[in-house]
Amino acid sequence: MKKIISFIIFLLLYSSIAFSQQFNGQVLDSSSRQPIAYATVYVVELHTGATTNDSGKFILSSTISGKVHLQISCIGYQTGIFLINLSTEKGNSFLLIESHLQLSEVVVSTSSIKLQHDNIVSVVQKSISELNQTAPTNLTEALSSIPGVDNYSTGSGIGKPVIRGLTENRIVVYAQNVRIENQQWGDEHGLGIGDVGIENVEVIKGAASLLYGADAIGGVLYFTDERYAALNSFQCFASSKFLSNTLGTVNDAGIKFNQKNFKMNLFGGYNSNADYQLPDLNRALNTRFSEATFKTSIGYNYKKWIGNLRYSYLKNNFGITENDTASTSIERKPDLPFQKVYNHLLTFDNTFFFSKTKLTATFGYNQNNRKEFEDTVATPNLNMILQTFNYHLKTNTSFLNNKLNLMTGLQGMVQQNTNRANEVLIPDATINDIGGFAVLNYSPLNNLVFEGGIRFDNRNISTTEMQTADTYFPKLNRNFYNFNFAFGSSYQIKMIVLRANVASGFRAPNTSELLSNGVHEGTLRYEIGNHNLLSEKATQIDFSINYEREHFSFFINPFFNHINHYIFLSPSDSIIDELPVFFYQQTEADLYGGELGFHWHPHPIEWLHLESNYSSVLAIDKSGNDLPLMPANKIQTLIKGEFKTKGKVKFESVFVEHIYRFAQNRIAVDETESPEYHLLNAGLVFQIKAKNNFFEISTGVKNLLNTKYIDHLSRFKNIGVYNSGLSGYIGLKWKFQ
Repeated sequence: MKKIISFIIFLLLYSSIAFSQQFNGQVLDSSSRQPIAYATVYVVELHTGATTNDSGKFILSSTISGKVHLQISCIGYQTGIFLINLSTEKGNSFLLIESHLQLSEVVVSTSSIKLQHDNIVSVVQKSISELNQTAPTNLTEALSSIPGVDNYSTGSGIGKPVIRGLTENRIVVYAQNVRIENQQWGDEHGLGIGDVGIENVEVIKGAASLLYGADAIGGVLYFTDERYAALNSFQCFASSKFLSNTLGTVNDAGIKFNQKNFKMNLFGGYNSNADYQLPDLNRALNTRFSEATFKTSIGYNYKKWIGNLRYSYLKNNFGITENDTASTSIERKPDLPFQKVYNHLLTFDNTFFFSKTKLTATFGYNQNNRKEFEDTVATPNLNMILQTFNYHLKTNTSFLNNKLNLMTGLQGMVQQNTNRANEVLIPDATINDIGGFAVLNYSPLNNLVFEGGIRFDNRNISTTEMQTADTYFPKLNRNFYNFNFAFGSSYQIKMIVLRANVASGFRAPNTSELLSNGVHEGTLRYEIGNHNLLSEKATQIDFSINYEREHFSFFINPFFNHINHYIFLSPSDSIIDELPVFFYQQTEADLYGGELGFHWHPHPIEWLHLESNYSSVLAIDKSGNDLPLMPANKIQTLIKGEFKTKGKVKFESVFVEHIYRFAQNRIAVDETESPEYHLLNAGLVFQIKAKNNFFEISTGVKNLLNTKYIDHLSRFKNIGVYNSGLSGYIGLKWKFQ
């Protein structure tokens, strides 16, 4: 520990004397050429930036030398992305185009650093602050407000993201620039990521195996860390929120420091919730949960190198609900049975700049420890430790004045699962992954882009023979491999952007699907695996049309996804240990549907925004039968007012949100239908400013009509437990810079 502290002190001292170079810029209105004050200038590679002064000018001081991307944004203007060379350029002017719609942000999850508008693949990006405006009780619930994304929930504390009908191992989750592995096949715990220290999330819908490897046939959730403080500055914040339905308290705090070429972020949070309240004012027994999180990152850059060392810790306590017993208790300590989940994530990412090539090297260690307590609080019945080491090497080279870009990469993963208790859901296992890819992006014209690539992956799964009191697990050693491809193009015609993509993907069956044989307490079912399962192989065709004007935008995004050897849990009429038995089976599956929506900012009502979107997915097997656990279609509509009031106390925004879920009557055998329902949410935000202090007060109501419903993807549906009723919330956030 002393050596680590000494090294940090050395970096601080060295950074204060290291040679730095200065870049002077000015941001101007593209029409009037007038300066734009208080625009945000963000250096993507450095995860930090500056703000323009009253004259629209800014200064970047850094020891880094090489090509970097500037993202420049300001309310009332389209966000711009600009490539500059800090080795040769000393200054420049940048023009922004006026716009009254939402700001487009730079996307980092695709093959090149571009704005959402300019990507080959349609990517949805949302800030965590925007997703949290309705005070969701978990991160997956927040993500479900994104078109095409749903929440596969267990009460109010646990959720799995569903992208276009696919979930669990078919979705790859990235955080801190590495793949997150947290026994994601297990339905009864969540993402394993806290939203503290996360700035935004990027959602790639559909097969994305080309960049992210095996398992990414359903899509990718790419979480980006909160940026560092502006150059040569110090920032801190603290926030607290109260949720009336769960009597929940959510408390977060953070400190950010940036001095020349040394940067550091430090975040912490804790939330605690009682059992959630049903529409009839009773409570769902043992749905109580708590979460503690800590996160830090240290960044350093010098000449042609940028390095970031990041660590995060997350602890979840979840009660396990087994029946529809009503409760009036407001106790927060879980009753038996309950589970504890611990996640540690340590990553080290590096970027090296060469004349035409940028090399990134990322290494990560992820430990997930899951414990279930059924008989006593002293000794866990289930204790599984999953350890994962990830490595990712990637090169990005530009040719022909940046019109041609070649990305190559090598990814790998070594994973070990160990059981340390009497109960075993899956045996001890070791997984080895390795994959390589190449992607070529070519822009022959300013409004025309082509992109294509290939990839090869190999996965080996080796398990240990194990015998428990109830179950025998045979030894297994299987190898899975596949080639994948992707090709796409985008073409812009004035205000219309057309995109078309075709991509393949593959997913090897996980250890649970191959060998599970036992009761899953949190899911209320007995699961039986199939060691003869084959790899899933998917091919998705995806189109999108985007229309954007100054006050109006519209999108439509249809897709078709064909999956060979689709693996699914099939319910049966058998009962073991008083629980329904589910078998893992395979078939050919077709999933199709899409999303469409609009955003209208009526002129001249400058404060009003109207947004609405529709999401749909249908899934059938080769015989035309509906597949189980598919989300119902939904329509989400948002009416929002954003105000530019002056003074120390500002009324910032107010919103009303309506969510309509269609009835889900396309169901599998032994699955039950779900009726339609409506939800209404509303809220408002105030701001108070005093010198360098900034206070934000938010308040609102969820499920304003106290609707009594059970979502089709609720795991409580089989035991007849309704989703939560009306809930009010109030929050306070303080910032200082």
